[in-house]
Amino acid sequence: MAEQKTNFLDADDLRPILKFISKNWYLMLLFSLIGFAFASFVTHRMPNIYAAKCEILLKSSDTYDYQTQIYKELGYYSLIQDITNQKRILASYDLIEKVLDKVDFTQSYFLVGRIKTDEVDQLEYFKIKCDWRTTEKALYNKPISLKLIDFNTYSISYVLGGRKVTHTLPLDSTNYVGDLTVKVQLSKKVNEVTLPVVQEQNYQFMIHTPDYLVQRFKGGLTIENVEYTSILSLTLRDLEPIRAKMFLDTLARVYIDYTLQNQIAVNNNTQQYIDKQLDEITLILDSLEGSIEAFKESRNILDLNKEQQAAFDALTQADLDRRTLELRREAMKSLETFLAKEDNKATIPPMNYLEQEEPTLRGMVDDLFMLKQRRKELEAGGLKSPDPRMQRVDSSLQSIRTNIYRYTTDAKDAIASRIVDVKNQINELEAKLANIPKSERDLLGIERKLTVNEGLYTFLLEKKANTVIARAAIIPQTSVIEAARSLGVVGPDKKATIWIGIGVGLFVALLIGFVRVLFFERIESTKELKALSKIPVLGGIPNYAESDVDPIVILSSPRSNVSEAFRSIRTNLQYILHEEGPKVILVTSLHPGEGKTFTSVNLASVLAKASKKVLILDFDMHKPKVHKAFNLENISGVSSFLIGKTNYSNSILTTQVENLEAITAGPVPPNASELILNDRVDELLNSLKIKYDYLIVDTPPLMLISDSLVLLNKVDLGIFVMNTEKATKSGVRYLEDVLSQNNLKKNVLLLNNIKMKRWKYYYGKYAYKYGYGYGYGYGYGSGYGSYSYGSNPYYTEDIKRVRRKNKDNGNG
Repeated sequence: MAEQKTNFLDADDLRPILKFISKNWYLMLLFSLIGFAFASFVTHRMPNIYAAKCEILLKSSDTYDYQTQIYKELGYYSLIQDITNQKRILASYDLIEKVLDKVDFTQSYFLVGRIKTDEVDQLEYFKIKCDWRTTEKALYNKPISLKLIDFNTYSISYVLGGRKVTHTLPLDSTNYVGDLTVKVQLSKKVNEVTLPVVQEQNYQFMIHTPDYLVQRFKGGLTIENVEYTSILSLTLRDLEPIRAKMFLDTLARVYIDYTLQNQIAVNNNTQQYIDKQLDEITLILDSLEGSIEAFKESRNILDLNKEQQAAFDALTQADLDRRTLELRREAMKSLETFLAKEDNKATIPPMNYLEQEEPTLRGMVDDLFMLKQRRKELEAGGLKSPDPRMQRVDSSLQSIRTNIYRYTTDAKDAIASRIVDVKNQINELEAKLANIPKSERDLLGIERKLTVNEGLYTFLLEKKANTVIARAAIIPQTSVIEAARSLGVVGPDKKATIWIGIGVGLFVALLIGFVRVLFFERIESTKELKALSKIPVLGGIPNYAESDVDPIVILSSPRSNVSEAFRSIRTNLQYILHEEGPKVILVTSLHPGEGKTFTSVNLASVLAKASKKVLILDFDMHKPKVHKAFNLENISGVSSFLIGKTNYSNSILTTQVENLEAITAGPVPPNASELILNDRVDELLNSLKIKYDYLIVDTPPLMLISDSLVLLNKVDLGIFVMNTEKATKSGVRYLEDVLSQNNLKKNVLLLNNIKMKRWKYYYGKYAYKYGYGYGYGYGYGSGYGSYSYGSNPYYTEDIKRVRRKNKDNGNG
């Protein structure tokens, strides 16, 4: 049964993470620093973004109540409009365009530095005039460089159509250069002292179109409603703080003017209609007065008695009532005509002020005007008919129009009936006065008409006076409660940009580290190797830094952790090769320089130290090294035997290790790989197995030469040495595929050059001092060249002894 974890995390879970960090910390640090440097450079070049803020109070209660009282008798009611509509109006294209008509932002100015270009409100030493209407469209929003030459001339340059255009022009004059019209004036601040400074500085300016500016300021404008109030907070982000404040102040003024337009339009429409009616009545009055004077001059007029006077007064009042009813009927017709004209611009019908006795009609008309105003505001906000909000308003308008038509139709019928009654009353009164002489009766008729029109004239004068008073009392429905003020620098967020740069750099480092883990990660411990491969792992060899000096570590450092590692490998071999009889062990590697010869030599030595009779054969006839490790002559060897030039017994050499003999590779043949296929290989191995307990066969690297694959079928065990500097997951998979394809099963892996952490290094020193067993130490077991053995006197004496013995035996 598999052992279950008792903790949520243990050391094995954290080890891959710690390994990843230890392998890639320098990349993470390096790329984070690169990201920080790049982000710092970018943020240094970024222009500062400033903000300005102002607050507008929508129609306040005191303004609303006062205006309502003024217009109450005129039938005009104004309601506080929806805040959302007001926000859309403030940010509408038309309103912003009106603002930009009042302020000139069509030019931007810049100071050019070595790294950074800063925008400024105005150039201190220049005044530039450039009309965007006469400028080539391709130059809009493109930088135009300006350079002062002397007190009389300057130069401008720009890129147009992929080519640089330069003009040298005189100061203080309007110059048309084909692409633009420009006039540059020099400030009085420029003198002999400041001239060199101005000449050294590079300047730029840009030309913008109104459409571009509208879109730019629309994008930078933010409008928010202060919670639980009718206050709108306007914030504008811009590269220039002065420009932001100027724009907001102008926007507030233009918006306030916009809110006054409807009230003024209503007042003007009413006053114009009253004046028209007054003009007509004035003409009638003048005509009647003239008629009375002429009539009196031609006839003698007698005074009326009391009964006749009462009848005359009643007749006069009845006639006034008739005229008033007819005027009301005309007002109804005027209202219907107003509603029938869909393209009318009026905000209020001219006769609405006469509807004193029609409160229901007046309420419907007020609702109609409110909806028309809302529709106008929605249009100003950019909405069109397909929008659901616009459709709802249009539907309500149509419904109210229908109701008003129905009401006016019924009202006109009622008024017509009352006019008939009044006319009947007038006929009765005229009959009472029929006994009055005709001359007096005619005079009474004229005076009656005069009195009626005088009454209407007085009524209209009163309404005109009210209208004039209302005009004088019109005040803005909105007010600025906080003028534009600068909020300072609000962007860009340079700290966030720097952190993003660091984060991107760290991400790139982690990505590279991840790729290295997937494709290039080196195997560093036998534990990792066991987890990755199905091939058994024989053991591991610690790093051995003195391999170039003393390659046979069993002799040079018999109590070191490297020697203990080989002893452990020897023990493991006893379990793997537990059958009786001689054993043939092949040692190879995937890549050159992984330490296969170092392993072969020391494995043979440690087996010989165990009183086993061992022979090491150097089958690497392409680049032999065994003879160099033992400091032997390489005159006759494996290649000599395979080509039939000598007997193998003549090639056996005695080494400085007791019980260990060697057959070197011999002279390098031109067809080394073909010699491996020779039948004499089997003869050689079979003959040697009779005399020795172990045959250690050193072969070329598998990735370069396939000799080891041929020999693996002839041996009892193949040892593949892998070096931590070159061992990768892909290499292990490749080796498994090769062995599987060739049906080679008796193989093990051995990891060389295992490195350890500092704390394990101290532990290794402690173990070495007191003679303890092997640890995974610090070292390197590959790469042999020419060796110097003078550092170990015992080792030198052994070499001299072996040389004498070989000379006595006739082996050279």
